[in-house]
Amino acid sequence: MDTPCYLDRSCEIVSKRAGAQYCTGACRIAAYRLRHKPLPSTWWDGKEPRFSTAPSRVKNSDGTPALTRGELAERLLEIASGDDDGEPKTGRRFYYLALSYGYIKPDMGDTAEAKASRDAAYDRITGVLGTLRKMGRLDWDKVLDLTRELDEWQTYGSPREARAALRERYDEDRWLGQPYFPIFIVEKDTMEPVCQPMAQRWRMPFASSRGYSSLKLQHDVAEMLNHRHARTGQRAIVYFISDLDPSGLDLQRAWEEALTNFGVRVSEFVRIGLTREQVDDLDSARLREGIAVKPSDSRAKRYIEQYGERCWETDILPAAVIEQALDDHVRSWLDGKLWQRRAAEIERARVLL
Repeated sequence: MDTPCYLDRSCEIVSKRAGAQYCTGACRIAAYRLRHKPLPSTWWDGKEPRFSTAPSRVKNSDGTPALTRGELAERLLEIASGDDDGEPKTGRRFYYLALSYGYIKPDMGDTAEAKASRDAAYDRITGVLGTLRKMGRLDWDKVLDLTRELDEWQTYGSPREARAALRERYDEDRWLGQPYFPIFIVEKDTMEPVCQPMAQRWRMPFASSRGYSSLKLQHDVAEMLNHRHARTGQRAIVYFISDLDPSGLDLQRAWEEALTNFGVRVSEFVRIGLTREQVDDLDSARLREGIAVKPSDSRAKRYIEQYGERCWETDILPAAVIEQALDDHVRSWLDGKLWQRRAAEIERARVLL
């Protein structure tokens, strides 16, 4: 069935293959541009908003005026394009990056007022990000929403395009023959966009625990690792990231205990982050300050004895620090020559597709 041309003219479908979407290469380009065209400015009843440049009535925790929304908008645009190599980020990541640069200065204490101050600062960040996107100044894809997704069918414009996609995705088990088999587990979804590409680059399994994980996820991870050991004899190395706070440390204990109970042979459980050494190495004094530990937490006493009365979230860690820690440990035991040889074999197989 013929499909309408995406160009502003009439033309005939050149290809008669069923399902052909585009008349020409120019039509394909026009369709791409249409998909990425900014939405019409109907959000504001025809009146484009302007961020206020008047002195802000919002106060920082030290009593100084906060940045105006206009100033904060410019700083967030810089963060969007400059930090994490310009990769998309969650609102939470924008918040912590803004905090590290001192663009926001909420109260980091343990009182209800302090929590309200942090919540207000976070809402201000997400509010400005939303306005920037509606104005067309920030691409919609630059801010990640990990809780809501649009599912679409994967389609191709031609068999050639499908074969090219298959070649790109084709892979084989790169860990065969290596001393160990690794897996990367993170505490929460906000770290997924940062850490999953690192796991993908190493072709290692990845899981987001989402706090105290479900028994089903722990079982699935254990079953995969046990099956691997039965098939190859490889023991697992678990790379783990969680907040440096009472719950984050206990979450690591819970995972170690669960895998042991499921009979997994773990060679090493490696805490890639967050560690106190990583906190101390941060450039930002604001981030090194951390948040006051809640005395009401049942695990607080033991934590305070070891780390003091401040805690920190993993979101403060630069992606480069995490990547360096992961790469250094993997390379400490990896058979590099075997890894390169397997990569070459897989590349030759791709050419045959």
